[in-house]
Amino acid sequence: MFDKDEINLNFDEETTKAIAECDCDCDDEDCDCESDTITLDMEDGTQKEFNVLDIIELDSKKYIALAEIESMEYDILRMEVMDDTVELSIIDDESEFEKVAAKFDELFAIEDEEEEAE
Repeated sequence: MFDKDEINLNFDEETTKAIAECDCDCDDEDCDCESDTITLDMEDGTQKEFNVLDIIELDSKKYIALAEIESMEYDILRMEVMDDTVELSIIDDESEFEKVAAKFDELFAIEDEEEEAE
């Protein structure tokens, strides 16, 4: 979904703080990170809303899975938190992307199994 030059983030302070602080395995009962949405300003001037599906850390780097509202597909982006800002970037390295995608697939499969068991 994302083109390399398409991402231009415009997070408000509250969203930036929530994304930066939530590494969620959600032991916090009050955490609503699974329902968090963010709005991204796209290069063409439009805005799109995305659900934050999850954030993981792998090999000392953070990654975020985002899905457009009402979409069954999701994108994975590298996420860097610097002070009060969050920078998202496309993962250019194919082997890095495949490794991260496999981890998200595994995570989402476990979540699906747990939901089905309930």
